[in-house]
Amino acid sequence: MYQGKYFVFVCCGAGKLTSFMAAEGLKKGLKAIGVDLKKVKIMHGMMHDIGRHEKNIDILVSSTNYKGIHPFPVHNGISFVTGDEKGQQELIASVAGQLREKMEKGE
Repeated sequence: MYQGKYFVFVCCGAGKLTSFMAAEGLKKGLKAIGVDLKKVKIMHGMMHDIGRHEKNIDILVSSTNYKGIHPFPVHNGISFVTGDEKGQQELIASVAGQLREKMEKGE
């Protein structure tokens, strides 16, 4: 959790373009399927920021080939960079499911 919200951290190597594209696409997709974004903080940044935010991250999405092991789910968000709409929809559905599960459990 980050400031009382479920925290989805979207990262890439430089923390600029590809993580921004993935974060914005994820926000738009989650909103479209009814996820209450008032309860979710989606932030983009660099891979080396993962350690700084690790205690707060609920879900991690990386737009690079990231293989880190963490106590939270880690997703590949490259579909937002390549324009793979099927991959985008699968990722949105997976993240939405995990967020809804956390919300139901009150985690």
